[in-house]
Amino acid sequence: MVIMLESCLMKIKRFNLLFVIFTLLFSFKINAELTFKDSFPKNIQGIWSSDCNSEIQTFIISENTSMWIDESYVGFNISKTSDVDGWTAYKWGEIDGSYYYFLKYDNNQLLEVTTPDNWDGIDYSFLINGETSVYNKCESIPSLYQIIYGEIINLMNSQLIEVCNDDSNPANCINETFDFLDVSNDDELSVAELTRAARIVIYFTFIDKRLEEDRDIGFATYTTTSLIFPTLSKILIGNYDYDNSNTISLKEIYTDRIDTLDYQNLFKDNIKGLDPEELRKLIENLDFLKSILMN
Repeated sequence: MVIMLESCLMKIKRFNLLFVIFTLLFSFKINAELTFKDSFPKNIQGIWSSDCNSEIQTFIISENTSMWIDESYVGFNISKTSDVDGWTAYKWGEIDGSYYYFLKYDNNQLLEVTTPDNWDGIDYSFLINGETSVYNKCESIPSLYQIIYGEIINLMNSQLIEVCNDDSNPANCINETFDFLDVSNDDELSVAELTRAARIVIYFTFIDKRLEEDRDIGFATYTTTSLIFPTLSKILIGNYDYDNSNTISLKEIYTDRIDTLDYQNLFKDNIKGLDPEELRKLIENLDFLKSILMN
């Protein structure tokens, strides 16, 4: 009887040990699978807010980007996602580091759970008992935010970020950037379109994810840019406007600046007007100059 009892106890201990090992392996497996390679699910994409009528806070999610705006903070984020037990995990980058958030669509509402402080990357129990934020689906972005951040919101809805995240052909990124800036779709960039580009650059340089005084300085720079950059745009156009159209095209921008390695694939729709013989001589000269600089 004693022998049988000891045998049973040994089996229980082995079972418990196997259970612990299985649990650890399963936990590590979940953590290992937290690779961000998917787009945000369609039912999560859209405009969300804790109170759509208040117009003081909005959470915008597109295919591979998200943007949070409230009275004291604005942040734009690029991230793929990963599925964890029905939750959509994504990483939000801040100036001081990165944070993980988990989203779930539930009955036309968006649930959000954040990881606890000092999260070990293994324990996902907070998805069950953690504090949950709830957002409602909104029909539109608050008008004030649309006016202030319209360019950034349009950037979210474009294909520019997705195309430029693909490193296989940098020319596609440059072409897509030009197309995004070319609001009038005339294959030329005007003063207004270049000023719009400057506002986007200023946003990411001085406003995005900045707090308090830094953010106030950023908005001041943003406003100043809107006032003075039209003049600077005219100067910029004056340096490249070879056909005196008061605009610039990709062909004009790349005159004397043709890439030596991939020029045949760069801007093929805009480069047709250049003489092939001149291009060949230019590339030979650039290759010669490159060999001198590298030696």
